[in-house]
Amino acid sequence: MRKLAYLALAASAAVLLAQPVLARSKKPPANQGQQQDDKAKKSDEYEAPFPTKMTWNLTSMNGKPSSADASFIIDENYRGSGASGCNTWSAALYPVKGHRLAMGPVALTKKTCGAELANFERVFLTVLHSGPTWELQGSTLTVKSQYGTLVFDRGL
Repeated sequence: MRKLAYLALAASAAVLLAQPVLARSKKPPANQGQQQDDKAKKSDEYEAPFPTKMTWNLTSMNGKPSSADASFIIDENYRGSGASGCNTWSAALYPVKGHRLAMGPVALTKKTCGAELANFERVFLTVLHSGPTWELQGSTLTVKSQYGTLVFDRGL
C-alpha cells in the first residue's frame, strides 16, 4: 500500500513540476505577442501634462515668422484664451490623451481687420480648433495639425 502511495505522490510531483516547462514551450501566435508588447510599451510611456497657466506667444506659423501678435493661455479650468492677430478669443481648450488638444466653440471679438490679418487669424484658429498634436521641448511649444504648424515660445 505504501508503494502505491509513494508512486502516486511521485507521479503527481512530476506532473506539477512539468507544468511550468510545458507552459513556457507554448508560444502565442506571432501577432498576439506583438500586440501585447505594444500595449505594454504604451502603458509604460509617460505622457507629460500640458503646461497650463503659462502664456504662449506665437513665433512662427507654417515655417514662416509670425506676421501678427498671437498668443494663448490655458487656465487651470481648461479655458483657453488669447489674441489671434486682430481679435481676442476664448474657448474650452483642453489636452486629451495622445498629446492632442481639443477645442470647443470659440467666442471671438469682431474687430474689423485687413484681408491679410483676417487670413492669418483664420489659419491660426483653424489649426488650434482641428484637434492638433502638441510637443513641448524646453520653452518651445509646437502645435501641429493637418492645417498647419504653430510654434510658440513661453511668455512671461
